[in-house]
Amino acid sequence: MTVDEMNSPLLTRDSLKWRSVVGILWYLLILCDCYNLDVEHPLVFHGPNGSLFGYSVLLHQHAEDSWLIVGAPVADSSFYPHTKNPGAIYNCSVWSSQCEQLPVGGVRHCGRHCLAENDNQWLGVSLSRHPSKGHVLACGHRWKNVYYSSRDNQNKLPHGVCFRLSPDLKHANHIIPCYKDHQRKFGEGYGSCQAGISNLFTEDLMVMGAPGTSYWTGSVLVYNTTSNISAAYVDDDSEVLYGSYLGYAVSAGHFLDPQSTEIVGGAPQHEQTGKVRAYIFRIEGNTLKIVAKTKGKELGSYYGASVCAVDLNADGLSDLLVGAPMFSSVREEGRVHVYINQGEAKLKEADFELVGSDSYAARFGETIMNLGDIDDDGYPDVAIGAPQEDDLHGAIYIYNGRRSGIAQSFSQRITGSLLGDNFRMFGQSVSGGVDVDSNNYPAYVSSGNRKTRPVVKVDAVMLLPESLNRSIAQCTENGLPAVCVKVKVCFRVGGKQIPGNIELKYNITADVHHKDGFPSRFYFSGNGTSNVTAGRVKAKHEQLTCATHQAFMKKDVRDIFSPIHFEVKYKLGEHRVLQRDSGGLPSLKPILQQKDEHGNVVKNNTIFARYCSWENCSTNLQVSAHLVLPQNMPYFALGNGKSIMLNTTLVNIGDDAFLPKLYLRFPSNLHFIKVLEVSLEALYSNKPVMAVQIFLIVSSLIVGLMILALLVLALWKVCII
Repeated sequence: MTVDEMNSPLLTRDSLKWRSVVGILWYLLILCDCYNLDVEHPLVFHGPNGSLFGYSVLLHQHAEDSWLIVGAPVADSSFYPHTKNPGAIYNCSVWSSQCEQLPVGGVRHCGRHCLAENDNQWLGVSLSRHPSKGHVLACGHRWKNVYYSSRDNQNKLPHGVCFRLSPDLKHANHIIPCYKDHQRKFGEGYGSCQAGISNLFTEDLMVMGAPGTSYWTGSVLVYNTTSNISAAYVDDDSEVLYGSYLGYAVSAGHFLDPQSTEIVGGAPQHEQTGKVRAYIFRIEGNTLKIVAKTKGKELGSYYGASVCAVDLNADGLSDLLVGAPMFSSVREEGRVHVYINQGEAKLKEADFELVGSDSYAARFGETIMNLGDIDDDGYPDVAIGAPQEDDLHGAIYIYNGRRSGIAQSFSQRITGSLLGDNFRMFGQSVSGGVDVDSNNYPAYVSSGNRKTRPVVKVDAVMLLPESLNRSIAQCTENGLPAVCVKVKVCFRVGGKQIPGNIELKYNITADVHHKDGFPSRFYFSGNGTSNVTAGRVKAKHEQLTCATHQAFMKKDVRDIFSPIHFEVKYKLGEHRVLQRDSGGLPSLKPILQQKDEHGNVVKNNTIFARYCSWENCSTNLQVSAHLVLPQNMPYFALGNGKSIMLNTTLVNIGDDAFLPKLYLRFPSNLHFIKVLEVSLEALYSNKPVMAVQIFLIVSSLIVGLMILALLVLALWKVCII
């Protein structure tokens, strides 16, 4: 088998991703349902045409400097001119937008039975960064040992190589984790492991995926930088089958305990059937042991092509997101599966999947990245790439962590579709978690740089009286006494790097839930009869700011029993940001923090005061009725007339009843004509008496005595609403 044949399974995927040249790395990202990632102040970087510049990206910071590190896996090297397309790593200054190639990528001495071939090694296929110390790990999974092929005409051994760069990016040491003396057989053991197709740096661990191990069963390799102990998954129990590509994607998190670190590996071709899996491993000495596994639902979905361990609900335990970018309902729309950690790595799958825009051939879920808490609500947020969406222009979706796990809908969609036909595969790679502009918010990058706008957190409250006495006019309107509710709205704003006073605009709606068919019972002065009014305040950081409004009661209010609901909706007003000196990066306007469920809405209610004479404010409705026959006769004779009248009286001798209704039920041979008269009278208790006259037609086929009997026995029902 040739190296090209050996690489063909992975090469197919790579060629699908990169069908065209990417010459511009960072540019304006538009068409977004915007939240707090800035889309108005892009940073633009350029790389060599045809180099796949931007295949991987990494935000990096050291001392006072901030860079974007960019992988270009098929670039020519300025430092190794005789090497054919080894790939290159670029560092790009976020201040000047200038990029320069780093002197990394050449391997000369690699072992006793090792001869390096750096051609076509795909340096820059993956990048990661040490969270605190800033070391960078850059890998090329197609680096080959040609010692035996040059001597014995055997196959080249694609071990893969990684380079560990110092935080200042000036020094690099190579790591070839799959090399072993005397290892000569292609496919067996680690002979063709292709280490580094994915990699991850944690505080103590370097994690590298090795999908070619043991005839593409795959493995995950771990090196502890503190103890200098290496560990790997060895499939002694045939849990992972040939051709699974275990290690195609890797991640790490705290699944068993907040203090422990477990490793995640994706196997998107498990058993070469598409029944794909993701595994969670714990480290035991030199080996990795499976502690949990998840399974995809659809053949060929490439479930496990991306994995992300992230504590979505901030409970101290990592949850898991697994991408299935080739999931198809029509063609490769893509899905991301959500698993919430119930403790001790017991993962419960959410009853929904993340779908992005569910676009045709989007491959949503190709990339998943933990961005950190970019909206300052205490929960981590993630970016998910759909690099083939919109005819290969690509898109990125931002999903926010929540107490319940993760929001089912994205909060922001950013696409490269308006950047021109030469821009392709936006969302192929994502990086975040570094505050490049010192605004205390992590930025993120994905073939386009985005800074994070400051997030304004607002605590809002609406104060209402406990009850309203409708007989006492506490307010005046146009110089006349009026019954009103005083509505007080208060705001306290906070957040990181919030510049100046923050203007808040708000709308108050009175009697939001008034009964259908009845107008609002309250209105605001100046708006005629409108039950909505608007206002604005300028709030200072961490100071309470309040405003009071009067809602007037209308004069013909009949419903005094339903609560009076008020609602306040607020948003940010105009805000002028002063430019600060931050190396040329513009200051960003703040944005309002999004919240669960009802968003930026405050609700409260009050009631009408009731002064009742009966226990529990009970009504006491009494109904009586009598027939009025033709010529005031005591009986109704056949052929003596065709109409009768029914007089009913409804009396309430208890507490107020709101809109009582009188129902009449009569035989089908009687036909209702109309209500002749409704009159209201007052008794000694000032309670109203309602008298109703109802006119009916009598069928000539009915015997008079039978009609009289039916009317006497008819059921009468009164309901209080």
